[in-house]
Amino acid sequence: MSVSRTLLVICAALGLCATRAIARPLAGDHVRVELVSEKNAFVPGQRTWLALRLTHEPHWHTYWINPGDSGLPTKLRWELPPEFKAGDIVWPTPRRLEVGGLYNFGYEGRTLLPVAIDVPADARIGSTVHVALEAKWLVCREECIPGKAMLKLALPVARSAAPYSRWQRTFAAARALQPAAAAWSGSARLDGNRIEVALRGEALPQADQLDAFPVQARVVGYAPPKVSRRADGLSLVFDKSEYFAAIPTAFDLLIVDRKPAASARARTVSVPFTIAGTPAATP
Repeated sequence: MSVSRTLLVICAALGLCATRAIARPLAGDHVRVELVSEKNAFVPGQRTWLALRLTHEPHWHTYWINPGDSGLPTKLRWELPPEFKAGDIVWPTPRRLEVGGLYNFGYEGRTLLPVAIDVPADARIGSTVHVALEAKWLVCREECIPGKAMLKLALPVARSAAPYSRWQRTFAAARALQPAAAAWSGSARLDGNRIEVALRGEALPQADQLDAFPVQARVVGYAPPKVSRRADGLSLVFDKSEYFAAIPTAFDLLIVDRKPAASARARTVSVPFTIAGTPAATP
C-alpha cells in the first residue's frame, strides 16, 4: 500500500478529515479529493449546495454517469441528520477520452460534483450539523486504481448564509458546465446494426461542431457519431452497442457544442425510440 493511500485510510478511520466548515483535502492515488460547501451555514427550509471536488494529476481521469467503454462513475453516500435530504450528483459536461482505441466519458484536471442538500424547516438555529460523505471513484490513465475516502465537515444552522469567497467562483464555473434541457424534438431509430437520432429545433449546433454522449449504457457504441445536416435538422448515426439487449422507451443524449465560444453549452435531449418499420413509441 502506498504512503498516500495509508494516510488516506488512517485519516478516514480516525475521523480526522474535517474542519469546522471545509474538509481537509485527501491525497489518494493520482487524485486529490475534498468536500466543500458553497455557503457558510445551513438555513432552515432552504437548499444548500455541497460538492466533491476532485483534482486529478495530469493525464489521469475519473468518470461521468455513463463512463463509456470502460470505467465506473463516481459514487457518493451521505450521512446526514434526520430530515436532511441529499439529491443526486448534478453531473457537469464530461470530456470524450480516447484510450487504446476505447472511448470513455469523464473528467480531467479540477472537477466539482455538486449535490443539493435540502434543510428541514425545523432545523434548530444555533446548532451544528455534522456531515459525512463516503466517496468512491475509479481513477485511470491506462491502468485504473479504485479510490475511497470518508470526508467530513460541520456547518452551523443560521438564519442566513453567505457564500465562501474561496469557492464562489468554483461553484459558478461548475454551474456553467452543467448541461441545460433543450427544446428540441426528434426520434431515435434502430435499423440493423446502426441507430440514427434525428434532431429538429432552433439553434442546433453545426454538424461539424457537435458531439453526443449517450446517458444510457448498452444502447449505442461509444465512438463519435456520424453527424450530418438534413433539411429539417440534424442526423446522428451511431453503431449499435454490441451489448444491446433492450429497447429503451426513450433515449437520452447529451449534445455538446464544441464551438470555442463562451456561449456554447451542452444540452440534454430525450427522444422516443423506434425500430425501423414500426410506429413511434410514446416517450
